[in-house]
Amino acid sequence: MLRRCTLLALSATFGLALAGCTEKSNAPTSAQPPSPPGSASVPGTVASAPSASASAMAALPPLDAGAYEGPWIGATVLQAPISSEMEFPSDKKDAKAIRLGSLRYGERAAVIPEPHKKANCPEGWYELLAGGFVCGKYTTLDMDHPRFKLVKGPDLVGSLPYAYGVNVSNGTPLYRQVPSREERAKLEQGVSSRQRKAKNDDDNPYAPTSATNTPDAGSDPQAIGEGAGDSDKPWWQKDAPDGGPPAVTLEDLQESDGPIARRMVKGFFLSLDHQFGSGGAMWWKTMAGLVAPADHIFVSKPVTEFHGVWLGRDEASFATKNDPARRIDKLPVGFVLNGRAHRWAFDSARKHATQAEGLIDRFDVVGLTGETTELSDGEYWETDEGWWLKASDGTKTEPGPPPEKLGDHDKWIDVNQRRQTLVAFEGGTPVFVTLFSSGRNEHETPVGAFHIREKHIASTMDGDADTATDGPYSIEDVPYIQYFNGGYALHGAFWHAEFGRVKSHGCVNLAPWDAKGIFGWTDPQLPEGWHSVVATKDRPGTRVVVHERGIGTCRGPKLDACH
Repeated sequence: MLRRCTLLALSATFGLALAGCTEKSNAPTSAQPPSPPGSASVPGTVASAPSASASAMAALPPLDAGAYEGPWIGATVLQAPISSEMEFPSDKKDAKAIRLGSLRYGERAAVIPEPHKKANCPEGWYELLAGGFVCGKYTTLDMDHPRFKLVKGPDLVGSLPYAYGVNVSNGTPLYRQVPSREERAKLEQGVSSRQRKAKNDDDNPYAPTSATNTPDAGSDPQAIGEGAGDSDKPWWQKDAPDGGPPAVTLEDLQESDGPIARRMVKGFFLSLDHQFGSGGAMWWKTMAGLVAPADHIFVSKPVTEFHGVWLGRDEASFATKNDPARRIDKLPVGFVLNGRAHRWAFDSARKHATQAEGLIDRFDVVGLTGETTELSDGEYWETDEGWWLKASDGTKTEPGPPPEKLGDHDKWIDVNQRRQTLVAFEGGTPVFVTLFSSGRNEHETPVGAFHIREKHIASTMDGDADTATDGPYSIEDVPYIQYFNGGYALHGAFWHAEFGRVKSHGCVNLAPWDAKGIFGWTDPQLPEGWHSVVATKDRPGTRVVVHERGIGTCRGPKLDACH
């Protein structure tokens, strides 16, 4: 099932505009800022304590970490469903079993190792200690099983669960296995590339491709079949109309047999397992188990290390060039969005503003007093440090009323699209604030009160073009997805840094550390070793309230789609 949602925005490295986000249900860093207080985060290993300038959200340790030593069960497929009963889950209204979540190869969960064989699963159902059942057809108790070890598990310490790479050439093939040199020469005709010197198989899989060997994303494809009509050329050799994206669909990219599983459009993102050498060339093994030629893949790092702030924590804000991390205790909180902003001071009558000493940077986080002053050039906000921030240079938190029937400790998330600020609450107490990017133009994120329905450490989002100016898009393993309204979700976006401004095709884009931190804070909690978890009556999802309209929305060509 495909679900529409997000704008995959500009890649700073290549200037690639990637639109869309559908989900197919199916590069670690060392710096880490404060974790969400009083709540289990994504299960994983905790790194060393963060420094004052650390810029990330760390995972808290799993409950009773180190106490459990097995047995374990691991998935041998991309998605092994976890069912509430010893039956496969179904969407039918009278279904006895419901889906609780999923396992994924490379991940292991605590299990009771006795199989319960039934006609619907001759291999036997296994009960997980965290609840639910998995079928032995898709799992194994053997941690050395080759399918379980097909790829590594997610990195739960860094900001992203996997390493990612962007494809820089139209027509790049994803192979089922490494082809021979002869096959590759034939199958990659017309696909722009540059030769790279082969390296050892044990090279660091997270190292970016050398700048001198990186394919030129703007270079023209190699010409073949000279003199042949354009209709005889494969799609990646044809000139796109008006220089836009190629007129192909995801279905056009699939190949049912032969060494190629599918081809890629420039700008597709892959989740990467490891790099290796074979046949005199370098290759990437993807998390989906396919093989991509390394000279067409540029390793992508998060565009920014920005993160929000957990209130009441020392040195919890994002440290910028001119402002160290600091503690902020209460709302309202302001965020600087203009990289050329200034501090301002007022005379005693607040009639004239003058530029104050001290530099401020984009993504500086400031406490606000709530005092405002209006001059002819706009509004100014007073900071808790005594200087004033010009409203046009930033944004601020402005949550709406809490949802009805809210308990004193019930978690909920306020999403203000006009301000592009998110506030996480426990009852009436704000605990976390940050920036986000919601849907732009006709892709405005719908307003309303919702509950988180399901959470995924990562899942692929792809889809075909909405308009003639869009092309097909695909991002494997979009990080830390939390669906709250059909296909609309909170999720990490490592491919842009436009937080604080509308940017997406409908989803709420968060900086990677924020997406991970909120993922670990919200309910339902993800049991250790699970890849996804679904909210149930007994484990309800955290409430999400979306309100206001984003500046710049409902100005596109499809205004009838506006809310």
